[in-house]
Amino acid sequence: MKKVNRLESEFEHFSKLGHIWWGAKTVAGQRRYDNKAKMFKKICKVKKNDKILEIGCGDGEFTRRLAKFGNKIVSIDATPKMIKLTSKKVNSKNVKFIVQNAENLSFKNNTFDMVCGVSILHHLDYGKSLKEAHRVLKKEGKIFFTEPNIVNPHMFMAHNISFLRKRMELSPYEIAFTRWQLVEVLQRAGFKNIAVKNYDFLHPKIPKWAISYAEKVGSFLEILPVVKEISGSLI
Repeated sequence: MKKVNRLESEFEHFSKLGHIWWGAKTVAGQRRYDNKAKMFKKICKVKKNDKILEIGCGDGEFTRRLAKFGNKIVSIDATPKMIKLTSKKVNSKNVKFIVQNAENLSFKNNTFDMVCGVSILHHLDYGKSLKEAHRVLKKEGKIFFTEPNIVNPHMFMAHNISFLRKRMELSPYEIAFTRWQLVEVLQRAGFKNIAVKNYDFLHPKIPKWAISYAEKVGSFLEILPVVKEISGSLI
């Protein structure tokens, strides 16, 4: 039997799916993408002339929101099928799509002002990918990533119960993180001024009428000691 490595397994998984994440298809799922784009712009203080590298553009949900900023954007993904689909979906002159592995970037040192990605590091060798992100960033460059939180009960069960893992369409190798784990990995990759925060209590299946209420409650829970640790995501 042929041994399949992690990258090949991810290729196969997402090539068969035809989409990246089931939650993107809901109204609440779309709101989550909107919120992440707003947070990226606010937290990283994105300026018009900043050059941005997006890692793991997938089906382009975050990419098309980035494109509205007007920056020069390079969006990469290791799955050729996704690059082909997304380049047609996001028809923007300021975005360039490239098939590329985030663990071994072809770009020169000090190329980008910012590197970002939504729910991508948990599919990769995240240590290598973050070191590469650090290498291609300019001296005062910034990163912005959102990743699943394994302390969240839903995430914990999805990653540890085979039935739920299959139902939620998790790939064979994907994982989820703890907040302190990401801090340690970022330090090893060479980053400074590190902040990893709990974020997101908005479940993708929350109905449209309840979204605004859920966001208000979520904003409170995100700063509540102990309780915040079970947030859906880390940012």
